[in-house]
Amino acid sequence: MQANANVATDNDETIVVTGSVQRGNDFGSNTGGLNVGNVSELLNTTPIARNQTALILLSPGTSAGDTTFGNLASIGGATVAENAYYVNGLNVTNFRTFVGSSNPPIEFYQSFDIKLYGFPAEFGRALGGLTTAVTKSGSNTFRAGAVIAYAPDALRNDVPDTYASYNRADYLETIEANFYLSGPIIKDRLFFYALYNPNYTKAGDSSITSAQRLTSIDRSPFFGGKLDFIIADGHRLEGTYFRNARTIKTNYDDFFVTNNRIGQPLGSLVEKSGGDNFVGTYTGQFTDWLSLSAAYGESHDDQSAFTSPSTAYISSTVTGQTTLARGVSTAASVDTDVRKFYRADADVYVNLLGSHHFRMGYEREDLSSTTDTTYSGSGYRYQFSPNFIQRWYYLNQGSWKSQNESFYIQDSWSLLQDRLTLQLGLRNDRFSNDAINGETYFKSGSQWGPRLGASFDVFGDKTTAIRGSWGRYFYPVATNTNIRLGGAELYYRQRFAYPAGVNPRSFDPRTGLVNGLQYDANGNILNLTTPASGRVGNCPAGSPNATQICNVIYSDGEAGPTDTLVSSNLQPSYTDEWTVGVERRLGEWRFGLTYLNRRLGRTLDDVAIDAAVLAYCDREKINGCGDVFSGFHQYVLANPGSDITVRLDGDCTVDQRQCGVVTLSAADLKYPSAKRAYDSVIFDFGKAYSNGWGIQGSYAFNRTRGNYEGAVKSDNGQDDAGLTQDFDQPGLLDGAYGILPSERKHQFKLFGTVGLPGGFRVGANVLVESPRSFSCYGVHPTDEFAAAYANASYYCKQPRFSGNEQVNGSYLVRRGTAFKSDWRKQVDLNIAYDIQSLPGSFFSVDIFNVFNFKSKLDFNEFGENADGTLNSVYGRPLGYQAPRFARFTLGIRFGEPARD
Repeated sequence: MQANANVATDNDETIVVTGSVQRGNDFGSNTGGLNVGNVSELLNTTPIARNQTALILLSPGTSAGDTTFGNLASIGGATVAENAYYVNGLNVTNFRTFVGSSNPPIEFYQSFDIKLYGFPAEFGRALGGLTTAVTKSGSNTFRAGAVIAYAPDALRNDVPDTYASYNRADYLETIEANFYLSGPIIKDRLFFYALYNPNYTKAGDSSITSAQRLTSIDRSPFFGGKLDFIIADGHRLEGTYFRNARTIKTNYDDFFVTNNRIGQPLGSLVEKSGGDNFVGTYTGQFTDWLSLSAAYGESHDDQSAFTSPSTAYISSTVTGQTTLARGVSTAASVDTDVRKFYRADADVYVNLLGSHHFRMGYEREDLSSTTDTTYSGSGYRYQFSPNFIQRWYYLNQGSWKSQNESFYIQDSWSLLQDRLTLQLGLRNDRFSNDAINGETYFKSGSQWGPRLGASFDVFGDKTTAIRGSWGRYFYPVATNTNIRLGGAELYYRQRFAYPAGVNPRSFDPRTGLVNGLQYDANGNILNLTTPASGRVGNCPAGSPNATQICNVIYSDGEAGPTDTLVSSNLQPSYTDEWTVGVERRLGEWRFGLTYLNRRLGRTLDDVAIDAAVLAYCDREKINGCGDVFSGFHQYVLANPGSDITVRLDGDCTVDQRQCGVVTLSAADLKYPSAKRAYDSVIFDFGKAYSNGWGIQGSYAFNRTRGNYEGAVKSDNGQDDAGLTQDFDQPGLLDGAYGILPSERKHQFKLFGTVGLPGGFRVGANVLVESPRSFSCYGVHPTDEFAAAYANASYYCKQPRFSGNEQVNGSYLVRRGTAFKSDWRKQVDLNIAYDIQSLPGSFFSVDIFNVFNFKSKLDFNEFGENADGTLNSVYGRPLGYQAPRFARFTLGIRFGEPARD
């Protein structure tokens, strides 16, 4: 039984919703999500953006992630950094932060599969969703063509202005061209497919809070290809290569909002990413009951970011909100990530008490990362506050390695004349991460993940199926953790009084730039000599400020012994999932109902242990601990809510016991366990394309609660997987349990196509979803260590919460209870004409957000500024849904078959 919702045109291309028994995929009988059988046909018939995320968002159980992390999707209640992405078997997920992927344009794709739940044992390393893309291939028929999409700025509406952005002056123009050629090199044996994809994007944004006009241009081309070689009957070699290197240049100009005037150039930022990717696969069928396959591939991502001129970034809160006073960006980095993977699989078919399809395999990924990162200028950034100036210094350099391995076996066992199918799978994951000195600081050991499921054909006529599944999914450690925790990161903060003669109440009201200060050639503020309050001791030895006083030392620039970095009982993150569902077919219609339950069983994150160590030292009467453990001295990668066994990184010359191995109890550490609970009830339906029309839709009721969002933090834009500030201090967990940012309680999705006489078609795509919940962040009123993280706690001083629990003038506002965004409503339309004299050719017009809805989607949720002063723009909108705009697409194809 296969769930189809054919919304394509008459050449019988299909979109398949998985989530029921699938004979086409023996191991997919309990897997749910969305399968797009022909991506090009979907793009031609349905108004969706031409990117991978737009495909993902068609699936039930998905929602758009916070725009801070780019155009990415949250899947199954997890964050945007807990998905995995594959192209022809090559994992292209960003393994440094897990945010996004190094994927090609979707014109390169033949099919695309989104796995929402019920992953077979061969898939893992994700707590959210999985996507698998199969690229286009050549055949015995020569084919060529061009598909060009153009979205002019002249036909784009503007969203309303916000306090931070002058949106009426926005500009966005995109041109995407795709030129392809495919066919045989040796008939019946060797085939090729090649794609060249030049692009042009120009975007203009005007920022009020930075008083800058930003103009970005991207002219980066993509090229890729695939070779298929049939060595002999049943034996095949496939090779895929693509290069997705990208360069974006952003120019910054002075901007005057009062008269919409652009002033003098301020500087520019050049960002580069992407690189070469390739994978080779052999598949051989040796007998009717045995097939073997093997693959090797590499993925390269070379990233860099530099400003010109390279000067210090200075923000300001003296206006009552956070503004950019000087500089253009903090960026100054060169990063390289390389993945090499090896894989071997076997398929065995056996008849014994029913029919069995066994699949088993091994996969290994060797990962390497290098970084050279600092702040623009000479490594400093600054912030003006009403009473002091804060200065941060950052430097991190080095190379690191990791390794991920997995073994799996799964049996798809069909019984009772194929009415009952059992999925009996088991996966073993192993993760290994090295520190900067090459020493392994984390070795997970064997992590066993069962993948169990059953589906039953109730009446034996393939019309009604009930199913259920249970699985455990493990998550590796991002190499960002190697870099920041297992490296020699130097990161600290200083706080200074204003220089003599400088009055912080005299400033530029447009930018918050305080008058009377002097700067050097790198943009550094001169004459900062008098430390302000909050002094903790000397800055790290070997740092540029070693003889000065530091306010907070986050990392001292020394590579610590690995047994001081990681709890010896550390285990990787995992999520447990179970589902139950039913599917019914009525003629051409299909209806499904599924309940999905996910619970985060464990996570790992860095935690500061200083407070617990100080209590331990007092109890054991260990001398001198207060001079070392300042609240931020020793961070340990651990499982929050569990005991920690670790070697203390103290001063052995004062007391040897400061360097002993200790076990700190969960009660002493005062960190709760990480919690994230996702419940979803999904009703989906579809009618196969016939009699000139097809439709597909879903309604989902979702609930996502916890004290831990996941690998990223949407509220502050942090993408440090495994090192978020969530568990950095116990006080940051006060009030943290609540509605998580990914929750959209109600989601309704509908899309389809109608064929009209004369070669015309009309398509539509509709989305209605309920609001996102927001919080109020401020400085912690009682925990001095948590307070050092500035406006990062769930306490805030906004008067509107005066009815809440009050502590020292601050109010506890539990996560997700402050206010909500608007409902999001969007209707997109597609009108297309098939050029019948050139089969496969077409011209289409897409209108996105036809009714130009202006839902407020993103808000400022910082009740206080970083210095603890009241934020005057708290709760005001920062972003709206994309406005109405049009896209024109022309496809000219040669060698395609005529439509039926």
